[in-house]
Order: sequence, then C-alpha cells, then structure tokens
Amino acid sequence: MNEPKLQTDISELKRAGKLGRSGSYVFQSFVIALEMLRMHKLRALLTMLGVIIGVFSVTIIIMLSAGFQAYMSGEIQKVGADTIILFYDPGRMGRGMTVGNVKGLTNDDITYLTRNVSVVDIASGINQLPSQKIFVGERELSNPRIMATDQNFQELNRMNILEGRSLAEYDLRERANVCVIGEEVRDKLFPDKKALGKLVSLKGITLEVIGVYEAMEFMGQTTARDVILPLTTAQDKWLGGDTVAFITLRPKEGVKVADAMDRIWEAMMLKSNNRRVYRLDSRESMMAILGGIISAAGMILAAVAALSLLVGGIGIMNIMLVSVTERTREIGLRKAVGARRSAILGQFLVESATLSLVGGLIGMGVAWTLGSIVTVLTAANNWPTKGGLPTPFPIGPALGAAAFSALIGLIFGLYPAIAAARLNPIDALRKE
Repeated sequence: MNEPKLQTDISELKRAGKLGRSGSYVFQSFVIALEMLRMHKLRALLTMLGVIIGVFSVTIIIMLSAGFQAYMSGEIQKVGADTIILFYDPGRMGRGMTVGNVKGLTNDDITYLTRNVSVVDIASGINQLPSQKIFVGERELSNPRIMATDQNFQELNRMNILEGRSLAEYDLRERANVCVIGEEVRDKLFPDKKALGKLVSLKGITLEVIGVYEAMEFMGQTTARDVILPLTTAQDKWLGGDTVAFITLRPKEGVKVADAMDRIWEAMMLKSNNRRVYRLDSRESMMAILGGIISAAGMILAAVAALSLLVGGIGIMNIMLVSVTERTREIGLRKAVGARRSAILGQFLVESATLSLVGGLIGMGVAWTLGSIVTVLTAANNWPTKGGLPTPFPIGPALGAAAFSALIGLIFGLYPAIAAARLNPIDALRKE
C-alpha cells in the first residue's frame, strides 16, 4: 500500500473531525450526516420519499380529523349542546309489549314534563309539516321548511330575530294566524324586504308575518328557508289533533345533561306504565358519537398511512448499505487509527436516524402547508361554514410521527451499521 497516500488520508480525516473524540462523536456523526445530504441531494430525497409521504399522510389525516371535530363542536354549540330531544319510538319495545293508550307525544306531555320534572328549564313541541309552495300574490317559493312550534323554540335553538318579534305565548293561546320567516323567504317573496304585517299563503291557511329570523347554518342546513307558525294554530286549523313529532327540552343551569335525561326518562316511564315507547337523545351525545366515529376513522387511516414509514425504512436501509460500500476505505482508516466498533456503529446509526428525521420534518412541513391551503380554499368557498374548515396543526402527534420516523431510521439502519462496524481494517484499506 502507498504509505504517503495513507498518511495523507489519515491527516485529512483528523482535520475533518471524523476520527471523533470521547463525548463528541455523536455530534460529529450528525454533522457528517448533514454533509452527506448536501452532497447527494437527489439520492437523499428519493431515499427519504417514503418517510416524507408517511409523516405527511399521518399528520394531514389527523389535521383533517381534528378540523371536522372542531367544525361539529362549533355547529352543536351554535344551537345548544345542552338540548335534549324526546321522540315517540314504539319500535324500541320488546316482543309481546303493546303501546296501550300511548299513541304519540302530545301537548299534554310538554305540560307534564315542565311541571313534574324539576330539572327541566323549558320545553318546546315541534311538528314539521309537509313541504309545499308559499305564495304572496304571484310570487312563490318552493319547498320552504315549515314548522309548527311554540314560544320557546327561538331560545332553545339560539335563533336571532332580525326584525319584528318571535312567537309569543298569547299567539299559541289565541291560535293566531301568524308566522316568523327566514331571510331567504323574505327576500324571495318581498323584494323590497318589507315583510312585517304582510300576508303569506300556504295550502289551506293564510298567515301574517310578525318577524324575520337571521339565517343560521347548521350541519349543512339553513334556517333561511324556515316558516315558523304557532303549534296550536297548525293543530286546530290545519292538521287536527294535538300530537307533536318530538319535544326539545333544556335542563336548568348547573344540571348535567345526562342527569336531566335520566329524570325525564323516569317521568315518561311513570306516565306510560313502563312502556318503552320513547327515545331520548341529546345534541351533546350526538356530538360525542360523531366525534368518536371521526376520531376512530382518522386513527385507522393514520395507522394505514404509517405503513409507508416502513417502506421508507427499507429505502434507508438500502442506501445505508450502499453508503457502507462507498465508504469502506474511510471505515478502514478510522479503525487503523484506533476507532472502536461502537464509534463506527454509532456514526452510521446517527446518519440513518438523521436521514429519516429530516424526511419526517419535511413531511410535517408539507402537511402544514397543505392544511393551510385547505383552510384558505374552504374559507374562500364558505364551506362547510363561512370561516372554512379549520385544520389545526397537531404539534404533539406531528412530533411523535417525526420521532417515530427517526426510530424507523435507527431500526433499519442497524444492519448497515453493524456491517460497517464489523469490517476488517486490513481488507477495508485494500479497497480502492
């Protein structure tokens, strides 16, 4: 072997800091890894591609999942998460049971609950009527949402009056032919937007407009096409009977929704002689169920996406094996001047972990950029709300994915590192 050339290589290696000193070889290995990335940019990018895609996929799925959960939470909060809904649902009864004289929910059930369940603050019965055209002279609007309810409907659903007033108790007592309409109904039927005191016609009934509701979006539906009339007016002059489709209730302040639901259920079981013909839901429980479904789906998708990290790990193992082959002479030089196996092993492990970690950080950056673009585009299109879909960056899970990518680099870089550490210095120095 050419002795002068060997001495020159050793001197250069020392000046570059590649021989390492006690307590500093990890940092030196990290610097070398970054230098390798700089020298072989395209090769490094192709090697990191699997890790980049894996971390990006996991992060963006978690961001979108969190965004939809935040959207649902905001939608429920707009109309009141503490609202409880009571349905007549005889299909839940067991075999052999009968409904007896319980034919459905009625006005009496509303009075019974407000008087006998102390935790109930307010209650409102609702009937949704068949959709039909609404007329004002020659102008008409197809398929408005027509609901018959009472004076508590506005408060229970956090609806705001733009002009005029909402339904009042005396409207129900007098069975008045009045209604409150949504913004779109007003704009379509009254181009001058002067609707108060004017008459609108539905099939079989004419109503005076006493108020206009501010449009509110909820889970893809809008109140802008609503026509609200007194429950007693619809029952006596249009539908007949005293039944309601469902009853919405709100517990008193400080009472938990679950506790209020238990008390309401006990009261209805007592009234119906323990016939299970009712069903109770709450917007709070609906939000929890939907949030759980979205979260579970997001975690499953994230786990599937994380499989690409394994593919990225295989690519890192391959490139590190190539690196060991390319740097065989360097390894021989290090061993010739006293480098231990642990130092060689550590260097290649740090390099593979650095390669994977950089890929993970790039993946995080791409996910953050795409999430920001999604928020901007959805806000520009007012979907699913006027503020767009929020995509909060999950710092914790993202850092976890990046750390996991570094772990993948360590695991898949272990075999090439061991192969490098086991090289015979004599054979390594002979390699040209």
